[in-house]
Amino acid sequence: MDYSSFPRDCHTMDTLERQLICPICLEMFSKPVVILPCQHNLCRKCANDIFQVSTGFGVRRPNGRFRCPSCRHEVVLDRHGVYGLQRNLLVENIIDIYKQESPLLKPECPTCEEHEDEKINIYCVTCRVPTCSLCKVFGEHQACRVAPLSDVYEQHKSELTDGIRTLVASNERIQALIAELQNTCRNVEKFERMAGILEERKEIMLQRVSYEQAEKTRQLRALSEAYEARVEATSKLVNTALQASEEPQVPLFLQVGRIAEAVGSPELETLEPGFDNMEHYAVDFNEEERALYQLDFIKSGPHLVVFPLKKSCVSLAYAVPKALLLLPPVTSVHFLRLHSCPYVLSVSFCMLQPLPF
Repeated sequence: MDYSSFPRDCHTMDTLERQLICPICLEMFSKPVVILPCQHNLCRKCANDIFQVSTGFGVRRPNGRFRCPSCRHEVVLDRHGVYGLQRNLLVENIIDIYKQESPLLKPECPTCEEHEDEKINIYCVTCRVPTCSLCKVFGEHQACRVAPLSDVYEQHKSELTDGIRTLVASNERIQALIAELQNTCRNVEKFERMAGILEERKEIMLQRVSYEQAEKTRQLRALSEAYEARVEATSKLVNTALQASEEPQVPLFLQVGRIAEAVGSPELETLEPGFDNMEHYAVDFNEEERALYQLDFIKSGPHLVVFPLKKSCVSLAYAVPKALLLLPPVTSVHFLRLHSCPYVLSVSFCMLQPLPF
């Protein structure tokens, strides 16, 4: 590849230098440079440091995962660990060319505003500003405590690097906690869906029972009206027959034929056996009831600490090792039994400090 065509102006080289800075050590990439699946680059040493921190202090595993510090993309490693990541030879070659060109393009050291042409080479620890040697000897920083600028730079860079690594480790654990809370939210949503399904089935079953109840009531009323009409007509014929039997005249006995016709008329509709039986709507909830009583949270998981609170309120909080006490407060979950329905739990969240073992 021909690198002679690279622009050589200072602005372009400064931009290139910023692109060649590792986001972990804040230095120019050191070989070997590895490229992540998200196309971001890291020093292999820095990638290994992130991996060791994300897997836990003192825990060494050949494979695992960590998140890219630039885009938070999850990087899954094989059994070779970070050594299984592909090297970015192009970036390594560009770094070599840049190091060859940078001495010629390196800008001059900034100068002091108070003393012209005097380079800034010390750091005033008291005032926390960079300055020059003349300011310390003759200027406003005579009584201040100073240190070499390079030493202060290395110290601040080391502190910043350690802070970045701590934040990366904290972010990993926060992401895990967020994933666990999201899983808890999904479980709560499942409870709501189950309650919705039960309510829907309840409405359907009530509609079916109400429909059959109304239909059978209508049939019974119609049949009752028919029986009442037949009883009324029969009562009139019986009275007529009794009167005819008491009269000696022969013509009155001719009405006996009308009585015979009434007796021989078709029978009224009768109820079928089991018409009032509603057992086909009976539902056995014994198994479901036992399952609901046994429904509980999974026992395995983080250590739980129970605090004595009023009534039936239980507070659950994660207890974490002392090494993790630098993390933000851990979210706890409160479950409170509702008086209106003793088997329904009300869920609330609050922030608690981590508890050491």
